[in-house]
Amino acid sequence: GVPVPVVTRMRSTAATSRSLRTASSGAARRSGLVGERSSARRHGSERGGALVPRAHEGEESNNRAMASEESDFTRRQALSLLAMSASATVAGGEAQAKIPAGYSAVKNVQKGYAFLYPFGWQEVSVDGAEVTVKDIIEPLESLSLEILPTNKESITEYGEVKPLANTLVKQVLVPPTQEGTVLSAEERENEGLKYYTIEYTAKAKNFTRHSLTVLGVQKGKLYTITTGANERRWPIMKDKLLFVAKSFTLL
Repeated sequence: GVPVPVVTRMRSTAATSRSLRTASSGAARRSGLVGERSSARRHGSERGGALVPRAHEGEESNNRAMASEESDFTRRQALSLLAMSASATVAGGEAQAKIPAGYSAVKNVQKGYAFLYPFGWQEVSVDGAEVTVKDIIEPLESLSLEILPTNKESITEYGEVKPLANTLVKQVLVPPTQEGTVLSAEERENEGLKYYTIEYTAKAKNFTRHSLTVLGVQKGKLYTITTGANERRWPIMKDKLLFVAKSFTLL
């Protein structure tokens, strides 16, 4: 069959922003996700645009071993390693060797983010996404970053991590045609900046995707980065993708 794209077209920034204010009852209200009741009434039961790209249904392809040893990652280590990425393109092998084996680095000082992703993934263009990279063989293995304006000063202002995770998985992160299940929701802090990490699965008719979404707020911007893999490949990709999620750093 013809491979199906990993991600669907992202909705507009305005529609995505509305998803943080709509769904004026139930879990969304309890989690504090709904900021303004007037906005919720205005937009009714609209489900809003996704904070992050969603995986599209596709045929499974052959397994490809991708496993490596991982270690704990601090913000300072991430910045140090990611700073090498710009010089690596000029200096060549010596600088490139300082990036952890099996990874590529992305750093954008102007837009305020940095992260690592598995070596070999290729960048693709997706409307509404700041950066999207994906594996060209395994259609469900990808990473995508979206940046939206916000009037919040911290991700914690959207509510506690667990109720927020339940709301996002039910209403935003997982398509309505799939069954979303939250596996874990954790808060971490690096040098005064707080991040929410949500681990969850999205079960479709023919596959289940295992995903990690990290959210953070910095300088009037809401950052959401999501990576994941087919559930059948999660044992192979787990450590690698957890490492990627932890490498995400706001500058």
